[in-house]
Amino acid sequence: MMVGLAKLGAACFGLWGLVHILGGAALLLGVMESPAAGYGAYAGAGAHYDALAGAILAYFAYGILMAGLAALAIAARGNWRNGETALMANTGLVAAVEIGLVIFLLIPGFVPLIQALPGLVLAVLGSVVGGVACARGGAVHEPV
Repeated sequence: MMVGLAKLGAACFGLWGLVHILGGAALLLGVMESPAAGYGAYAGAGAHYDALAGAILAYFAYGILMAGLAALAIAARGNWRNGETALMANTGLVAAVEIGLVIFLLIPGFVPLIQALPGLVLAVLGSVVGGVACARGGAVHEPV
């Protein structure tokens, strides 16, 4: 019974992920066409562009905050004990966030390299140093 519930929960999380992948892709395609087309996804909300842009920026900030909290929790719970699963989880999470920063803010010039550098350096160092620690042995094979 518990295995069945775990699979049901996993399926729900998987479907949540797919819905958000599709929604995010639709928004990105709209924004690539034009900012107005990107905002078009929210046309039903009846919001003005300025208010909508502020709300979207707040949502973005919330997402970055949650990613930071997740990385910190994974680091404290799993990376601290040299867990392989934690290394994979944090490397994937941090890489996904940093790749987005580079593509959408750094390359177009909205954020200068000097401001992005601390996060980029910490991401690379965490992944490389953690990977070396796991490769040298003593890695813990337990779930995060």
